[in-house]
Amino acid sequence: MKSRLMQSIALAATAGLALSACTTSDDTAADDPGTVVTTVETPGGTPVETTVTTADTADQVAGEDPIFNVINAALAEYPEGIIVDIDREDDTDSYEIDLVQGDQLIELQVDFDGTLREDDRQGDEDMIVRAQNATVTAEDAIREALSLHPEGLLDEAELEDADGTIQWKIQLDDADRNDLAELDIAAN
Repeated sequence: MKSRLMQSIALAATAGLALSACTTSDDTAADDPGTVVTTVETPGGTPVETTVTTADTADQVAGEDPIFNVINAALAEYPEGIIVDIDREDDTDSYEIDLVQGDQLIELQVDFDGTLREDDRQGDEDMIVRAQNATVTAEDAIREALSLHPEGLLDEAELEDADGTIQWKIQLDDADRNDLAELDIAAN
């Protein structure tokens, strides 16, 4: 994603120089988090603004953060599963997902394209009880977090017990994978 964003910015800069005589700017584009606005100084000294809509960010703004494809892939394979932890890998386009199905905690590795691998199964009574008591799904908690920070991308979502209250701890990053926000969302 970072590479695609950089390519989009480079393309925008090149297009801005080539089309500097006929480019107009749209001041409303900067308000759209799915848009990158690049300003290039031309040799004549007149700044030229080029607007590029990035595919990854635009998809995320429309509710299509890659995490939703990953969740769908995991739940298609484990339809009775309750997701309790999601963690985006730092160096790959994949997530580690823990889900409870029956009396098992299943650890999965799921790529952005939906490719899924089961890593481990174990019993974790506390997590199983927490999953069974949660009424807010991981997907609903993530959607709520992204509605508050539409420019964010999910880094981690974990179902936690905080002093007897079950909650989702959601961590969002920006498009460059820098920390953006941390939220606690009630899970029941």
